[in-house]
Amino acid sequence: MNTKTVWNLKLLYKSDSDPQIEKDMKAFEDACARFEKKYKKSNYALSAQSLFTALKNYYETVRTFQGSKPWWYFALRTCLNSNDAKSEAQATIYRQRITEANNKIQFFMLNIAAVSKGQQEVFLTDPILAEYRYKLEKIFTNAKYNLSEGEEQLADLLEQTSYTMWTDAQEKVLNQQSVNYKGTDVPLSKIMAQLAELPKKDRENVHQKINSTLKSIAAGSGAEMNAIYNYKKVMDERRGFSKPYSSRVLSCENDEKSIELLISLVTKHFSIAHRFYKLHAKLLGEKKISLAHRMALIGKISTKFDLESSIEILQKAFQSIDPEYTTILNTFVSNGQVDVYPKQGKKGGAFCWGVRDLPTYILLNHTDTSRSLETFGHEMGHAIHTELSSSQPVQYGEYSTATAEVASTFFEQVAAEEMDTRLSEKERISALHGRILRDISTIFRQVACFNYELELHTRIRGEGQLTEKEMAKLMSKHLKSYLGPSVTVTEDDGYSFVSWSHIRNFFYVYTYAYGQIISKALFAKWKEDKSYAMKIKEFLQAGKSMSPEDIFKSVGIDTSKPEFFEAGLKSIEQDIIKLEKLTSNS
Repeated sequence: MNTKTVWNLKLLYKSDSDPQIEKDMKAFEDACARFEKKYKKSNYALSAQSLFTALKNYYETVRTFQGSKPWWYFALRTCLNSNDAKSEAQATIYRQRITEANNKIQFFMLNIAAVSKGQQEVFLTDPILAEYRYKLEKIFTNAKYNLSEGEEQLADLLEQTSYTMWTDAQEKVLNQQSVNYKGTDVPLSKIMAQLAELPKKDRENVHQKINSTLKSIAAGSGAEMNAIYNYKKVMDERRGFSKPYSSRVLSCENDEKSIELLISLVTKHFSIAHRFYKLHAKLLGEKKISLAHRMALIGKISTKFDLESSIEILQKAFQSIDPEYTTILNTFVSNGQVDVYPKQGKKGGAFCWGVRDLPTYILLNHTDTSRSLETFGHEMGHAIHTELSSSQPVQYGEYSTATAEVASTFFEQVAAEEMDTRLSEKERISALHGRILRDISTIFRQVACFNYELELHTRIRGEGQLTEKEMAKLMSKHLKSYLGPSVTVTEDDGYSFVSWSHIRNFFYVYTYAYGQIISKALFAKWKEDKSYAMKIKEFLQAGKSMSPEDIFKSVGIDTSKPEFFEAGLKSIEQDIIKLEKLTSNS
């Protein structure tokens, strides 16, 4: 297999000057203009038949553009090189043009949402509209939060300058930072990813350097946070959202009460995380540790997982569930849809980015560690989910963020299980410890972050602005809440808000906790009965055809009851007890 390690953006366009870029942009603009001319003054919502025809034409128009292709191409280029000012400027131009074109068809969904309650019932029960029923349910549910057409258009235009440019600038500043380690300037994103792998004697020093670097750029981050949080306040108030997280939960199509229950239950059980960190400190030979050692591994996983071995492990792991998943992996690495290694200026972390009808791309910062392998599995979970969801009709071909994190963490667990077969007994104990670390981080840490966001939104809404020092102090408070008395957290540790991108993507973090608990249930069912793989595939193919709660109910998982989430938390506690026994002589 011919493995490529950098993105092949020629799958989108031949070059920055490819004339097809402008042709595609113009095609979408023309399609939106034609749709506007045809339907702007049309009474398409008078009958089920006329609405069916109009909806079909609408989704054909949206699909014409293949998911904002020109903007997407230039946005991906900036992920690889934050110094690529030309691509950044082009991405801005095309995003503005896309917004202007979309604004021409804003009226369509707004008019459907405005039909009378009686007409809504007619549309929801008419068999002619059966394939659009769930989509219409969502349109009618969201209607009370809609603005006028002019206001919606203005909101879309202002998002670029009032939110996106702020967060893009923040990301660009972060991507320029480096930390000197043993005489070499290492990109900030890379050294942060490698911190847990460093020798214990180096870890504290590097952690302090990371804190100092983040603190040195915190003034700009504080200004950015005040701007975007006040922007969200204005939009929430204008739309009528009573709680800062309501719009996120609605966009994920979750039930707000069940998510509030999740947050409450996890917060209530922070003692599980405290128990783990007490053991964690003991295994590191300390009664109390600093935050520098939060993700430190016990023992040592000497086995290296370079790209070749990582791919081989993922191939075997995915094959055990469904051969199609291995085929998708092979296609991605041979087509140049995975950018593998870290470099100066490249976006930190990892992500999977894709839309139907276009190639999906994965960004990694692979460092040949066990964690890098598991991250690869995680992002491939997103990719597989994207590919399978595209089998749905265009109106359902995406998926909720809430279900996205279930797919990714499920495949991460599958990858980790296969990885364990390559480890020694001591390394497997280290691996168990590492997975509990990540369960704690994915569930308890993310809920602590949710609580931080909520308090930050509440305070900014009440006080107007906070200083970067106040933001850092607040972050320290919430880190302490889940870490417990065995971890020392300083005020400087609170400057992690500068690099924590998810707090800019408002309340996204709850989906990690939600997804991890559900994926653990899926994994347990699959381990018990391998034929359950068909149910997992049904979930991955469901897209947005149902609510997350109904999708999971259809595969035998009821997320509506607190007992489900409590059982997930208790399973983590059982893993901690297992680790306590395995390491009792340490």
